Amino acid sequence: MDIPVSENPDLTSDSRRPSTSTFRSRIEGIFLRFVRGYTFHTPIKRGKYHLHTTAMRLCRHLPNGTVVPTKDGRRLCANLATGMQTMVYFHGEYETVLTEMVRSLLRPGDICLDVGANFGWYTTLFHKHCGPDGAVHAFEPVPAIFRELQENYRLMDEPKNVFLNNLALGDNEQEITINLFANLPTGHASLSDHGRTDSTPFPCQMITLDSYLAEREIGNVDLVKVDVEGAELMFLKGAESLFEQPRPAILMMEMALQQTRNFGYGPNDLLKFINERAPYDFFAVNEYTGTMRKILEFADGDIGANVFCIPKGHFEDRTAHFLSGGR
Repeated sequence: MDIPVSENPDLTSDSRRPSTSTFRSRIEGIFLRFVRGYTFHTPIKRGKYHLHTTAMRLCRHLPNGTVVPTKDGRRLCANLATGMQTMVYFHGEYETVLTEMVRSLLRPGDICLDVGANFGWYTTLFHKHCGPDGAVHAFEPVPAIFRELQENYRLMDEPKNVFLNNLALGDNEQEITINLFANLPTGHASLSDHGRTDSTPFPCQMITLDSYLAEREIGNVDLVKVDVEGAELMFLKGAESLFEQPRPAILMMEMALQQTRNFGYGPNDLLKFINERAPYDFFAVNEYTGTMRKILEFADGDIGANVFCIPKGHFEDRTAHFLSGGR
């Protein structure tokens, strides 16, 4: 059907031109892509971080779903509004020290778990290095974050050996509430409300890892990354099978004083729990210096760290390269 056109159209009306907000959003998008082009490609490290943080402060409209390349050849959908994916968007990297250490421990054919997968940085990293003969099982309970994980799974062409689970892992099967907090990155989502009044609760389903592995007849897991904002001990209590398998799993686990304290325990309780089930060596990572140190326990008041837990007498073929920092 023909639509009549006014003989004297008002070409300046809002209906015939983008709104000021839309125009600004487009200009800011172009500006941020220009900044990303520099920060991603330049070999000059000095000033890159300051440049991208300044660029973000100048913008009112942050992209919430831009597909960008990573330095190691992956493609991820970066949402700057989450506070988690800034480094991915501007630099093609994320947790660079931990990523290099994890990469040095992975081998083709490994079975890996990403517990607290968020947008899928480690899920996609595991798949890239474990290959078609391995498998990756990712767990992300918050629905909105899980949708971001699904999008990055699609960007991998939906591999059949990657399994996404909109679930939390803990010490029993129940419905739980996970909280997101205003003005905090989504990586701070937690079972605890931290005593804050600005939390938004989301109902989620929790199961145990033991039941998950038994149901799927997964007999041996090689590497597990755990970042569940203080609920790590709860996870371990439902994951006894990791220590009962012929070769206990490597664990990369956040052991942070502030987060664990919200659940009534401390980082040393995690070290103790693991060592009571199998003999392990523990390496605390300093992400600022890119180094790690072997520890028996944390000193009183230590804020904690991301810790690699390596079962003694196993994975010798990987350990030397790992201890050299993957170099």
